[in-house]
Amino acid sequence: MSRFMTIRSLFVAFLFSMAAVFWACSDDDSSVEFRVEREVSDISTLLQCAKGADSGAYCFMVRFRYPDDTESLDSIYLWVGNDVLDDTSKSVGDKEKSKATDRFAYPSKTEELFDTIDVTPYIQDYVEERESLMVALYCDYSGGRPGTVQRIYLYFGDKLAPSDINISDSTWTTGALLEWTRPTDQTNHYKPNELSGPILGYNIRIYSENKNEDLRKLKVKLESPDGIDSTGETLYLRHKGYHSNVDSVFLQSKEHGDSRKNELFLAIPDGKGYNNDNPDSNIFRLTIEGLKAETEYKIGYSTWDTCGNYTGVDRSDMRAWLTINTTDSVAPLMPTKIFTMKDTLYPEMARLDSNNRLLIFWSQSVDPYKREHDIEVDTVLSIPDTCLVDLCYEKVEMYRVEYWDRYTEQWVISSDVDTLDRYTKFYKPSGDTMKVSATGKFISDTIRYVAPGDTLVLRIIAIDESGYWSVPLIDTIAVSPGAIANEIECPEGFVAVKASDTNYFCMERMEHQNDSGEFMTNVLHSEALATCEAISASGFKVSLCNERDWELVCLSGGTLAYGVVQDDTVETAEFLFKYCNVATNDSASAANPAKRSSRCMNPMGIRDLPGQYQEWVRGRSEDTIAVVKGGSYRVMSGLESGEFGRETQALCTNRYFPYFTRLAYTTDSVYLYREGTRVDTVYTADTSRTLYKVLTKKDFKDTLQFFDIQDSSGNSVGTDYVPYAEYKQGGDEWLETISNGMKYVPDHIEVVFLTGERVAYRGASNYYRSSSIGFRCCAYKEQNEE
Repeated sequence: MSRFMTIRSLFVAFLFSMAAVFWACSDDDSSVEFRVEREVSDISTLLQCAKGADSGAYCFMVRFRYPDDTESLDSIYLWVGNDVLDDTSKSVGDKEKSKATDRFAYPSKTEELFDTIDVTPYIQDYVEERESLMVALYCDYSGGRPGTVQRIYLYFGDKLAPSDINISDSTWTTGALLEWTRPTDQTNHYKPNELSGPILGYNIRIYSENKNEDLRKLKVKLESPDGIDSTGETLYLRHKGYHSNVDSVFLQSKEHGDSRKNELFLAIPDGKGYNNDNPDSNIFRLTIEGLKAETEYKIGYSTWDTCGNYTGVDRSDMRAWLTINTTDSVAPLMPTKIFTMKDTLYPEMARLDSNNRLLIFWSQSVDPYKREHDIEVDTVLSIPDTCLVDLCYEKVEMYRVEYWDRYTEQWVISSDVDTLDRYTKFYKPSGDTMKVSATGKFISDTIRYVAPGDTLVLRIIAIDESGYWSVPLIDTIAVSPGAIANEIECPEGFVAVKASDTNYFCMERMEHQNDSGEFMTNVLHSEALATCEAISASGFKVSLCNERDWELVCLSGGTLAYGVVQDDTVETAEFLFKYCNVATNDSASAANPAKRSSRCMNPMGIRDLPGQYQEWVRGRSEDTIAVVKGGSYRVMSGLESGEFGRETQALCTNRYFPYFTRLAYTTDSVYLYREGTRVDTVYTADTSRTLYKVLTKKDFKDTLQFFDIQDSSGNSVGTDYVPYAEYKQGGDEWLETISNGMKYVPDHIEVVFLTGERVAYRGASNYYRSSSIGFRCCAYKEQNEE
């Protein structure tokens, strides 16, 4: 039996005093008094193997709390399975004890409250034939009434259904596209983070309220991770569906005679688990052709794992089914060009406003009633005088404005799909700008959080009342780099910024990434500095950003406290949490540019100054050269994770000096002053008090071992120290636990006086590294020597 560190005897006494005797009744134990303080409690299972044991297919340990009353506790009996005790037994006799799986003597001198039993050897004969197994524990005393039998159940089988799928759909006149992502499946009750269990397949049911509509021969094409099937011969099956009974899951034929012609059953086998390494390999697309125009259909769907567990709407409750509606037969019309406000410094480019917003304009779309409408499509829509609204065409229902995300490589909605109430203002060209006009043909929208110098690929789709999408208007917009870029031409990969009216330089838009596109974190300050200085840029000196420069860019002239153009409709703490990943403990989002939000950006286009990673900078003096700026995804020690903590952590003006906590010591004289029976220890002389004793170095009893800290290249980067006794007792293996990946080389031993306090050892900043600290480089224009 292995031990766990627990609360000491004081807590035992408290619990014992609070325990109460109660009456426990059962069919065979009625009127028997059991004592609650004489039974184990807080039973839980650990899905792990005992230390030093061979790991089996199923490793289980049972953790429990000893009874509060252990004065005459003799032993603890264990039964695995219900062959001897059933799930209602409260007491045991000699017969049941003789058939116990095992018995453990109580270690009477232990001060610990909790213990564990490795039940792995006892369960191996059960795991293949059972889905769960009872484990019972009973405390045997040498005298007096015992407590009741206590139980816990181990689960082996998969009784956990897959996660539900979210089907997205798009429709047209005669068909629909259904798309979903392979769900995750947790197969083990004790491994909630392992979600890649195999998915057996999917049931899809297409249904029409019109009993006379025949859906049995709809044209169906499936695009799955395993290929494309348009016949139903390889990747999907018609008139089939997954079904389960008590102990198995199987494919079942579905009735498809004339009485059921208004529905089509499809079974789609899968057989694979969710692929975390390649999310795109989890996507399924089902194209259905042959539907009627402007008609409503119901889609039922369910997901099955290999054990017969399923999620979805496999039964007949159509209220939970997906509803789709096909469109009319004429799509809306869209122009071919997006117009913007031009920049005076860069006339061929679009300008942003002071809050990094881009105004776009396009000729309004219309929805013709018939194909022969005579409306001409160009950069604008030219509508003949004979083609009148509500006679020849009507206005579209809504617009969808999207941009192409180069990180995720997909279209992202920039402006929510909305009604035409969003587009009530009309514009017409006036010189080099657009002005509101009742007779204008253009409408406008705003793309927010755009960086200067960006190139945007935008897509606008008009959607009519029936849901029919227009051919998309796709256009590329080159955004002006702005006035700052007009002052300094930066090397590739850097963005023009300014710290003052005269201080222009270049900064990396995001934290520094290596050649593979991974953010460089967990590096020393010296390693970050060397990485930046190794970048070659003609006419520039590249280095870590100066602390003051970093801070002034973050403040953007003093107008921003956190280095972001903040949305006024969102509270500051919520904005920093949601868009900048401040104090979320979400390291995965910090590491993946595709998961970051472009909203965490200042007006110069610099991203993620608060949140994601803290950043090494060059300090203001030689003794503070290793300084960290910005917040990070970590919840900082000493700061609450709520509003105050996030805002405090993310301020542009914050500066941090990484440190380790070490024992405080002195090598100077120590003064002892007696005050009655108490002796006060101080470290400076006090003539107003009665001196008891002075300790000098010859009287000191404490010893510290000092180390020279070296990086992977053998370069010395600082010193550290630990109590000599701890070092000698733990040796090199113990030293590795505090080395943080550095090499600790013993240097010298020093006799000191330990003050009994712990202090922040600032000398550690030179050899401190953390997975939450990165850096970004800055490029400074080299001054021409006269």
